Amino acid sequence: MHRGIRAKLVRGSVALFAVALIVAVLLVVDPEPAPVMLGITLGSSLSRSQLGRHGRERLEALALLPLLGLATIGLGTLLHVQFVLGAAVYVLVLVGTVLLRQTGDLGKRFSGLAATPFLAVLFLPGGAGRDHGPVLAVAEPLLIAVFAWVVVTAVQLVVQRIGVLPSPVVRPASPVRAASPATAAAQASSRPTGGLRPSATTRSALQLGVGLTLAFVIGVAGFGTHWAWVVLSAVIVAYLPRGRADAVSKGLHRLLGAAAGSVFALVPLAAGPGDSTVLVVAALAAIGVGILFREVSYAVWAFGVTVALTLLDHLTGQASPLIGMRLVEIAIGVTVGLLPVCLLLPVRTTDVVRSRLRPVLSAVAERLEAAGPSERAATQHRIEADLRELDQASASLREAARVLAIVRRPPPEGAQWVRDTHTIAAAAIASPPSVDSDFRRAVRDARRALRDPAALGTALSVASRTAN
Repeated sequence: MHRGIRAKLVRGSVALFAVALIVAVLLVVDPEPAPVMLGITLGSSLSRSQLGRHGRERLEALALLPLLGLATIGLGTLLHVQFVLGAAVYVLVLVGTVLLRQTGDLGKRFSGLAATPFLAVLFLPGGAGRDHGPVLAVAEPLLIAVFAWVVVTAVQLVVQRIGVLPSPVVRPASPVRAASPATAAAQASSRPTGGLRPSATTRSALQLGVGLTLAFVIGVAGFGTHWAWVVLSAVIVAYLPRGRADAVSKGLHRLLGAAAGSVFALVPLAAGPGDSTVLVVAALAAIGVGILFREVSYAVWAFGVTVALTLLDHLTGQASPLIGMRLVEIAIGVTVGLLPVCLLLPVRTTDVVRSRLRPVLSAVAERLEAAGPSERAATQHRIEADLRELDQASASLREAARVLAIVRRPPPEGAQWVRDTHTIAAAAIASPPSVDSDFRRAVRDARRALRDPAALGTALSVASRTAN
């Protein structure tokens, strides 16, 4: 547990250092709130999305960033001059980026990379560079995006070189061969089980479309020019999470963090209402705390962002709603985003976890078959990288398990799957080349059971006991 938190804080510290470098340069070049906030959001997002990426994937992100920048500039302009059309296009674009996830790894990376620029449209409607003329209004956001990529990439490569962060895992292409029964079962587990039931990605896109449409309608009808907080909250709980439980967790963290941030923002506003230096320092400090502890708790990130955006409204002279109104907007946005996620063809978090179990167990099986030291080291890196993905997907289940433990109730089945898988992975990493055949057989049985949730728990439990 402590080792996991320490690793999260190390990643948060590296991200904070990269963002600090970006902010330092932007404060010298263009010390305005919009470009600084854009640099912060892009730096924070890239610090997470590019961690563990190898060279080709990083270059893909660099090529995609200007395209995303142009798309978000166009969306921001459209929302400003023709709101109804802009809102419709915004919904369609975000739904489209979700659907891209089922086109392959590149589509998934593009969808993850697009989240921050499309969110920035909502809280930076003027955009960076707008005050410097039409040319810089287009060029400056693109330059900031490229600069953020350069800084984040350089910082991550350096800390990977000195061993602070693990090096990225390059997955070799698998040779073409007939699929084994275990592989076929694992692949089948990732497909929809019902002939007429849409895939998890299609369901997520449909949920997002419904939630966003409701958020725009309710936001404009109920709050006028302050509609963005409703839509922003709906996007956070409907676009970013993995499965139903993750969405609920994100929503609760968003509410708690925003409530604390809205109240805390009163301190610098009262201490120096006319002193821009005090407000800038307070905003940057709050964002820094959010970046450092983001992986530990999303509520801390929501706290930091809410403080910064509240102070940004004051710095730019925008009319800011009362704290009570802002919290109502956030609560409505979270609710509107959660309703379709929970009620409209919901994606169970245990299904998401099952899809993340497949690469872990596959890497474990390869580790048990690995011959030479280099092959064993490569498979170990794969196991560790896949475990990080599994832990991210199952974070909400672990939270639920802690809550249930208070009332002495058993944890969700998915949380137990994750614990057993960690035991299996640790045993595979520590095992000698001539590992016990019973353990190999138990791992094969667990891979076959991926297509049957009712049998998966028992198979993983047997493999975990065999590992010990």
